[in-house]
Amino acid sequence: MPPLIYHASYSQLALPSQHRFPTSKYQRLYQFLLEHKLADKDDFHTPSSVDIEFLKQIHCPDYVAQFLTKKLSPQAIRRLGFPLSDGLLTRSLHSVSGTMLACDLAMSQGIALQLSGGYHHAHYHFGSGYCVFNDLIAGAVHSLARSDIEKVLIFDCDVHQGGWDRDNGPGLP
Repeated sequence: MPPLIYHASYSQLALPSQHRFPTSKYQRLYQFLLEHKLADKDDFHTPSSVDIEFLKQIHCPDYVAQFLTKKLSPQAIRRLGFPLSDGLLTRSLHSVSGTMLACDLAMSQGIALQLSGGYHHAHYHFGSGYCVFNDLIAGAVHSLARSDIEKVLIFDCDVHQGGWDRDNGPGLP
């Protein structure tokens, strides 16, 4: 089994009962892999929190600070699609780091799988479409910092939880 990256915070996001984002999917995938003996606990790697200074290199430092201190504007929160919470903060920081860990493990072992990630709707200075920080850019920048990496290919199989209205946030499918 290739290395698998998972952090419990991926599914510990408390959302309103009618929220459309299926946050439990990460924990269900983790449990499925274990229960069906497709993976052992030893196959899983737990990421730490991403370094904030690194995050400020790929996202606007003001945006990072506003998110970390939960001082985003109501419009920015609506565009993000999630309510601000400690759980969202923890989940976001570990997910970015998890993608970077997946890159490291893939380079050393040939392949690695991050159970979360793919948050490419996050822009430099704002979050969007359930994406706070762009972990794909973080993984690419992190990988390109190595002397033996010249190019990065991002192959994203995008799965949406419905439509997206750029100005108002999550829309109907």
